[in-house]
Amino acid sequence: MHKTLQHIRVLLGAQGHFWTQARAAVLTVLTTHPRPLRAEEIHRALQNRHINLSSVYRALRLFETLNIVRRVTLGKGAPRYELADGYRDHHHHLVCDTCGRIEDVTTCPVEAGRLPQQIQRRTGFAVRSHVLDLFGLCRSCRRRGVSTTESG
Repeated sequence: MHKTLQHIRVLLGAQGHFWTQARAAVLTVLTTHPRPLRAEEIHRALQNRHINLSSVYRALRLFETLNIVRRVTLGKGAPRYELADGYRDHHHHLVCDTCGRIEDVTTCPVEAGRLPQQIQRRTGFAVRSHVLDLFGLCRSCRRRGVSTTESG
């Protein structure tokens, strides 16, 4: 975590941005939470540091512009934020339509940045990056008997 924060601090300076208490705090929260967080969740985690919500949004906007964080839109509700792939391992998300639970999936069906050969041959498309989020029902909701028609 410390190396990541130090690298980002150098990047900010090189781009002409200051390393502020709010920016450092937002990054610390994002590096210590395993799932994407809403701005309000980040703010709640920082309440004892007296950082206001608008500072959290400004930091997230800057980090998104610099490709440090990635905005994740997972179904209903406000967007969430997580460190971009350059600052954490590549992964995808499983999202429960009912309870909103999010789980990371670290195995990737698009190996080495390539589309499956059938699609590659047909389209000639060269993949640069990708995002894969899968929606359905988590184990807990399935055990409770929630049907897919109730959740959507």
